[in-house]
Amino acid sequence: MEGRIDSSFTTEQRDLFSSGMVAEIGVNAYAVWQAIKFYADFKTGTAYPGMRTLGQKLGLSAATVMRAIKALEAAKLVRVTHPHTKRRGQSYVARERLRVTIGATTLCTIIVDYVPNTLRQRISRIEQALTSGEADPEAFAEVEIIPGDGFQWDAESGVLRGRVSAREIPPDHDNADDYHRQIGEAILGKIAPEMAKRMLKN
Repeated sequence: MEGRIDSSFTTEQRDLFSSGMVAEIGVNAYAVWQAIKFYADFKTGTAYPGMRTLGQKLGLSAATVMRAIKALEAAKLVRVTHPHTKRRGQSYVARERLRVTIGATTLCTIIVDYVPNTLRQRISRIEQALTSGEADPEAFAEVEIIPGDGFQWDAESGVLRGRVSAREIPPDHDNADDYHRQIGEAILGKIAPEMAKRMLKN
């Protein structure tokens, strides 16, 4: 069994491009996402640039920025923390997406807020919790799980349910991807234990 999660700090360079998410949201939305991350407060992740400021920095109209933010919200790459008012513009928190895959099949996507001061530690803590199998509610306190097509996430039991055809599981090879495979296996064992047991028997 080969499960993979790309948990590198700069996830947008890999996961967003390899998943096709950049093509889905469009280059304008991707640029707005990067600009929001640029303005993110180091300790909280909150970014306060108004749409006019974002537009000026990126050479985009306010209407284009507004459409981009809607696309980012739909893709769960941004959440609006305070809506626009007459006195102040919107504030945002950018979000990172980490896909859990087996071969070409996406089991689920883990969504984590982009908080520069703690992002690396948060992702590391998630990995440790999944690798060790020990309960760590803090690691998943503000993490969102989006099930892949054909899968269901039971938030109450913390279990991912679904099926993966044996044909879709690539052969197990010893190579430089062992680290990501081990993390993927740990995640699968944690969130979909019955599926992991069936696969390990094959």
